Amino acid sequence: MMLLKKQDRSTGRFIIFLPPDIFMSAYIIEITLKKNLFDAFGNEILHSIRELGIDGIEKIYVYDVYKVYGDVDISTVRKIGRELLLDSVSQTMKVYRFDSKRKCKNPCVEVWYLPGVSDPVALTAMKGIRDLGIKNQLNINCGKRYEFIGKKLNRKTLETISTKILANTLIHQFIIKGI
Repeated sequence: MMLLKKQDRSTGRFIIFLPPDIFMSAYIIEITLKKNLFDAFGNEILHSIRELGIDGIEKIYVYDVYKVYGDVDISTVRKIGRELLLDSVSQTMKVYRFDSKRKCKNPCVEVWYLPGVSDPVALTAMKGIRDLGIKNQLNINCGKRYEFIGKKLNRKTLETISTKILANTLIHQFIIKGI
């Protein structure tokens, strides 16, 4: 661990501190099916949306998203994704630095557990991270991202889809992006 030293000009004393982002690094691991594979889950969601009487959506891409944060760097996050979360035969993975203002190129909805709600996938992932020999102080949150391709998409339609199909609002929060 790297400590930084800075001299206080008024007293002449040195202050030793941790870099501000050493414990606050956050990354997203995004996993989805390879392009040539049929997405049964996305297709089932599309069918449910049509049953609600909502038309104009042509396709839905479904992503498993994991927010990894704490005392972690991108190479450790890639290792977690590659060795623990990814099925390299049927899935692809992207890892990038978390940015809450990151835009989706198409309208999308992210669904995450509410703070304080137990996330069983995250608990299992933390055990797997420890089994990989990673001892860093880090946490992980698990969610889903649904990317919508189509016409007639607006915030109200995505809110309806989110509350009726994608999220249980007692335990989940949803974030609409790209609209």
